Amino acid sequence: MLRLSACCVFVLGFLASAVAVAQDSGNVASLANFLDKSTPAQNRLAIFDVWTKTALAGDADAQYLVGTIYRRGDAIEPHVAERDATQARRYLSTAAAHGRLLAMAKMAELELTEDHPLEAMIWAQAYGAYRGWVGSGAREYGDHNDHQPTLYFEDLLRRVSKRLVQRFGEEKTQEVLAGLNQFVAAHDGDVRAGMAREGLSPQWAHGQARFENAKDFRRVGVFLHDTISEWVLGFSADGSVASAEVLDAIPEFKNANGHHGIVMQYRTGASRRDAPERYALKTIDLKKADWPLGPTVTR
Repeated sequence: MLRLSACCVFVLGFLASAVAVAQDSGNVASLANFLDKSTPAQNRLAIFDVWTKTALAGDADAQYLVGTIYRRGDAIEPHVAERDATQARRYLSTAAAHGRLLAMAKMAELELTEDHPLEAMIWAQAYGAYRGWVGSGAREYGDHNDHQPTLYFEDLLRRVSKRLVQRFGEEKTQEVLAGLNQFVAAHDGDVRAGMAREGLSPQWAHGQARFENAKDFRRVGVFLHDTISEWVLGFSADGSVASAEVLDAIPEFKNANGHHGIVMQYRTGASRRDAPERYALKTIDLKKADWPLGPTVTR
């Protein structure tokens, strides 16, 4: 049976091309294409339709993507999907129950936005538990411990705990613990079988370019230390980042660009100029050791 975290006051004419794009929509290149503002709306809609069908067929990565788009709202005009909390909850909760851990954090943010702080704390605690920050092994961490909770997680717990007290006059510790243990009892096997710490599993992002920090990685002032951002990086022939498209950011999608200076510094190996475009996924989730200079190692 799990215990609660000690980090808060508990101290939880395009039709043909659209069809062609849709046939290969289960990889990181298609995600880059979807996020590219220059991609025709018909192509983007075809990709999203395939993701939705794949999600309904049980694919947790597609569930994560569809839920993410519904939670943030489609930021590109014309919209493929408007923000829809009901649909976001449907897909993200299912992805979370099948091991997409960042979907748990997004569920916490969604429930907090909808003013359901009890449900938000249960999801926050579940996220912390499967990241290894909540439970029998949880403890106080030093500023530079690699296994410490990230700054975003600590901030999430503070925000949810504050709203719990405002709403109910107390933190509802027993109710949160009961909800957390109920989730674990129902889904632990599926979560662990498909567990991906970040949003999408390596199996979905097959063929993505291997990348690392540039050797001359600069000291970048990061103002959004309590934000997680997700990026699709496109690399040029010389290995530098040619494009950086934002998939999502929590708690607020609009804050993602605060991490732009970090992601633009990654590099991969050089390639022929006529080689296919290369893409990779990167999630920025800062620890105390990363602040305020940005991460110093690539996970």
